[in-house]
Amino acid sequence: MPYTGPLAVVEASHAHVEPTLRAIRACTAMMYRLDIAQWDDEYPSGGVIATAVENRSLFLFVRDGTVVVGAGLDTVQPLEYQLCDWRYGASALVVHHLFVHPEYWRMGYASRYMEFAEQHAATMHVNAIRLDAYAGNPAALSLYRSRGYREAGEVMFPRRSCPFICFEKNLD
Repeated sequence: MPYTGPLAVVEASHAHVEPTLRAIRACTAMMYRLDIAQWDDEYPSGGVIATAVENRSLFLFVRDGTVVVGAGLDTVQPLEYQLCDWRYGASALVVHHLFVHPEYWRMGYASRYMEFAEQHAATMHVNAIRLDAYAGNPAALSLYRSRGYREAGEVMFPRRSCPFICFEKNLD
């Protein structure tokens, strides 16, 4: 059972790159065991995580030195998002590669992280949050639907057999 001490919310530094990658690799391996081919060895990569650190957009929940959950939070939308039926926000916070270390699955951390992301978006004065979730990941789809996110379309990313469902939430 994971340690249940205090949870720290941190803006990731270079010291967090390797622990974050370990958590993402553990998450990816567990998803593959569950036949969820959402990520692979190429994405999210060390370069993606290092860039998010450089851009000051990677935020983590850390407990007793272990990266529990994290994601990139910025305003950069993938080009594929142009195909979606976005209804909210001239400006939006985009959630990238949300992960939860598998030792902490089903403990409410993803929902707590999304609460944090929504609060962070409010400080950035954006009108909406946008993200995508792998259609083959029922837990992720359920999370966003339960938090009031609306579906805005589907996009495909390289090396994936299922589409990604795009979601948005109005913050006004």
